Amino acid sequence: MSLYEYIQDFSQAIAQENGRRLKQLLTINPTKDDGPNRAQFPDPSEIDLYPVMEKFQPVIRCYLTVMRSIYVSSDINASFFNLNDLVVALNRAAETQSNYVCAALINCSDELISLYQVRAKMKHSEKGGDESDSLELIAATINRLFKICLTDKTLDFAASKKASIHFFLAALIKIYFKLNKLELAKSMEKALMGTGLALPTIVNSPVEYRRHIVTYLYFSALLSLDESEFEFAETKLLTAMQFLSCYKNQAKVATQAEKILFLLAPLKLYNSRKTLPEAVTDKFANVKMVYTQNLFKAVQTGNLRQFEECLKTFQKVFLKRHIYLLVVHLKNLCYLRLVQRAARLCAELNTASPHIVPLSAIQLAIEFATHHSVNSDGALLVPETLASQNYSAPAEEVECVLANLIHKKWIKGYISHANRCIVLLKTDPFPKV
Repeated sequence: MSLYEYIQDFSQAIAQENGRRLKQLLTINPTKDDGPNRAQFPDPSEIDLYPVMEKFQPVIRCYLTVMRSIYVSSDINASFFNLNDLVVALNRAAETQSNYVCAALINCSDELISLYQVRAKMKHSEKGGDESDSLELIAATINRLFKICLTDKTLDFAASKKASIHFFLAALIKIYFKLNKLELAKSMEKALMGTGLALPTIVNSPVEYRRHIVTYLYFSALLSLDESEFEFAETKLLTAMQFLSCYKNQAKVATQAEKILFLLAPLKLYNSRKTLPEAVTDKFANVKMVYTQNLFKAVQTGNLRQFEECLKTFQKVFLKRHIYLLVVHLKNLCYLRLVQRAARLCAELNTASPHIVPLSAIQLAIEFATHHSVNSDGALLVPETLASQNYSAPAEEVECVLANLIHKKWIKGYISHANRCIVLLKTDPFPKV
């Protein structure tokens, strides 16, 4: 292909609104030998560019510049900034176009992020340089693309740029997470909330953009977790799993599914006291090992010692997945289960007033659940404090735990400080969610 043929092809793609072809003409990774070939094109003159719409002429110039920096100069720094210039130029041209241009916008943005990642790794291996400025540059560029999609006034959603808005928002949220600027990410999502697209549906989502929607829903759920909007976060993740279920080859999306389930499992337990089906956890060894075999077992038995050990063992995993605070919240369920067991035992011993549970009984339960252990022979070791009643959990702390559970409406009753007991509702003191 010559420069003349390339320009003619480019002009025809715009005239026919052929998004797929425009994407192929602007990718830095074209098929076969098109990359080195395009890098050898001379600078086009105004006459050469005459067939191309005026707003797209800078796009061609920027594209040829970036191709030379990649295939001729092999300069990754110049390639990064030139590719950013290309995305900016394409952004300006896209303002007056329909959504066919979104395929090229998404691909160029994706390649810009990939080039940044390669460049950042090279910089880090060489001298450990800070790449936050480059990341800020990408954020500013993608922010403009997001706004173009957000402000599209096209009434027909299928023809609107809003159909591809989730890619740009997902990319922005990921960048803001890396820059530790969550407030900016939240402000972007609030802008999307006004359009009613925060929870996309499969029916209204083009097939080619669904993988981007899954990414958006995952990072959007992280924002909801940061705001302690646990039910909304669960809804987003369940929606993401619905999108993943559309894929015929589930092996291709197994990694994404595992990341989502790592968030979804503790959310379901906290929101509705439910766990994932065994058929699901059996497919994901890491989810099963962390939750089913360890953390959830501690919660379901009220084993505070095991809970704290799990929290310590998997601390880095929880922090990396942004769910450490959510997991800490699960300790309340651990306390709830412990109080239930203590109340049941007290009811068996005190048949006259089974709904009244002494605080000392709950102190004893917390002490045992916190400090008991098993020796090498498998025998249960009882802490000495149980005999002395010098409990590490004072009555005030127990009252605080109970007051919190009552406030959450997980327990129906009231605390009698004077009588040092909790008076439970005689019917259904531990309501189901």
